[in-house]
Formats: sequence, C-alpha cells, structure tokens
Amino acid sequence: MASSLWYLYEFARKKWIKRFIDAKSDKSSYIPPERYRKIPPIIKFPERCISCEACKESCPAFAIEMIYNESYNKKLPEIDDGSCVACANCIEACPTGVLEMDKHRVETEGLFFDISKYNNLIIDEEVCVRCGNCERACPINVIERKEGKYVIDMASCISCKECIKACPIENAIVVVDEKTLKEKIDKAFEIKNKKIAGKLEIKENAIEEVPHIVNSLCITCGACKDVCVGEIDLTEKKVIECVRCGLCIDVCPTTAIRVYVPIIPKKRDICYVIDEDLCIGCRICQKVCEVNAINISRETKLPYIVPESCISCGVCERECPVGAIKVVKPEEAKEAVKVRIIEDKIIESIEADLMLYTEKYGKVKEEIENLSLKKLKEELKRRVYEENKRIKEMKRELYDKGNNS
Repeated sequence: MASSLWYLYEFARKKWIKRFIDAKSDKSSYIPPERYRKIPPIIKFPERCISCEACKESCPAFAIEMIYNESYNKKLPEIDDGSCVACANCIEACPTGVLEMDKHRVETEGLFFDISKYNNLIIDEEVCVRCGNCERACPINVIERKEGKYVIDMASCISCKECIKACPIENAIVVVDEKTLKEKIDKAFEIKNKKIAGKLEIKENAIEEVPHIVNSLCITCGACKDVCVGEIDLTEKKVIECVRCGLCIDVCPTTAIRVYVPIIPKKRDICYVIDEDLCIGCRICQKVCEVNAINISRETKLPYIVPESCISCGVCERECPVGAIKVVKPEEAKEAVKVRIIEDKIIESIEADLMLYTEKYGKVKEEIENLSLKKLKEELKRRVYEENKRIKEMKRELYDKGNNS
C-alpha cells in the first residue's frame, strides 16, 4: 500500500516538474485565452445594430457614444480609441453581434458572461401597471412575468433601456447607477458612525407616515438598517419600529423604502376609444386593464374607456380580438364617451334612489304590520274581556233568578 502511494506521488511530481520545464514551449502558454484583450473593437456589422446602447452601457471607460448615422438612418456606436481599454465588454454585451475585435466575438459567442455595466435596471412593482410593454420591448428577452409581476434578470440585462422607453409610467423602472450606489452607501456609513459615537441628531416625525419597503426594489444593501434608530427587518422587508426621522429614505440607493409614490403616465397627448359598432362585447379589454380604466355601459352593456383613468399603455388595443380600439386625441376620447358616462351616472342615481325607496318601503311596511298586529291583539283582548264580563253577568242573573224562585 505504501509503495503504491509512493509511486503515485513520484508520478505526479515528475509530471508537474515536466510541465514546469516545458512551460515556455507548452502550447497553452502562448495561445491567448478566449477572452484575451487586444486593440479597440471595430463596427463590423453596422446593419445589425438596433441602437440599444448595450455597448455604451457596458463600457467601463465611457469610451462609446451613440451617434446618428444618415447612411443607416439610426444611431450607431462610435468608439473613442484613446479612451478604449480594449476590455471587449461591448462585444460580449452586444445582442446582435455588431462589434468585433480580432476573433473575440466568434470565440466567446455562447459563453456565459455576467455583463458588467454602469447602470442596473429594476422594475418598481408598486408603480408598475403590468402592461407587459417592457417584456415585449426587451431585445434579449430577459424580462418575464413571475407570480403576476414583471422581473428583470439583472445578471443578463444589458441596460439598453428599451424597456424604459416602452414603459407608459414615469419611474416604473428604476435606474441604479454605480455612482449613486456608492454615494448612498458612503452616506449611510457616515451616519452609522455618528450613531455609534452618539453624535447623531435625530429629528423625530420629520416625515408624515411610517415608511414601507418595496420588495422588488430592495437589494438588501443594509444601508437603511445601518442608519435606523428603530428596527428594520430586511428578511421580511418590514419596518418594525420607527420614529419617522426619514434617514432610511435618504440613504436608500434604489428608493425601495418610501412613504408614497404616485403613478404618473408618460403620455398625455393620446388616449384610446372603443368603436361600439365593431365591439363584440367580449370584455377582454376590461380584464387586461390593470388600472380599471374600462367600464361597462349600463345602457349598451358594452365596454368604454374612461379617459381620466387611462394611462395609454395600449394593452386593450393590443388584446382586442376584433380591432375595435383605436388611438385618438384625449379631447375626442372624452367627447366619444361623454354620453355613456352621463347615462351611467343617471342610471346609478336612479338605482340608488330606488334602493333607498325600497329600503324605506320595507321599513314602513314592517311598521304597519307590527302596528296592525298590535291593534288586533288589543281588540281581541278587549272582546275576550267583554265576553267574559257578559258571561259573568249572565251567570249572576241566573243565580239571582234561582234564589228568588
């Protein structure tokens, strides 16, 4: 047994020594690895470019700008050779294979690569209206719907921001850049040190309400917990104890901890309207609308869009099976549904009055019935009493007659 181990040891040692001696002549020592960095990349296939800016977002040296090109009628990347560090991140980040540096694009195609980027995108589940426009706009399909919410695969995302362009709501997709992240964490560290040293001045009730944590935005950096003088549970994403000082809101790099954020539509110059002549009344538009902007007419039983509630996401138009929904100006949309809204209000008012009248009628009827029953009982009681009295008098008369006879 011992001799076997000795021979095995010698074999491994000699093999290692041989590799050491042959290091300069070993083929693997002079062939560049698959991600060998060389001279700045070139734009090899400009016709493939979709102007997504993934190359620009992945560049750590900020050496790439998107410049409009008249020949191709779109923006193409322009690389500053003096600033380029030849890291080739842009080549690996490009979803359509536009750039090349020697054979790097071909050699790394299909390899796993966690794309480094300056900006990271996160969907705010509290503001998102779940229209799915981001999923459709994503050029590399890294956005998907999970348990009723849209989620971006941050490791695969190239930060092209096509999802933000397609999103109908302001700030529904939050951009977290490295600079802001560093500044917020540094600020939290500074406040934490003051808290430990007992030099932190706390202004209680500085904000109106106790903040809450938006689960999809929280990256569990712990900055809020570091500055909190109460208690925050990052596992459950809950604020346990709070003096409403607002420090946690100031240091959060993703705006995950907050009091309130309004839903603000981006588009105010268009709206949608349903053509009642084409509508088949399937009500699919009402089912897919996440902001409850579609009502059912009480008169026609067909759906109509309320312009004041519509966020112009276009989901209803996309899902309508007969193409009965079209884009119009907000004024036209208001004019088109004005009659339906007035009709519904009148019918609602009548129904409310009718309901109130029915309730009152029921109560009056019940009172009348109770009153009648009461009077009936009293009348019956009076008659029984009188009958008993008459019988007693008859008995007395008969008794008197008997005694006299």
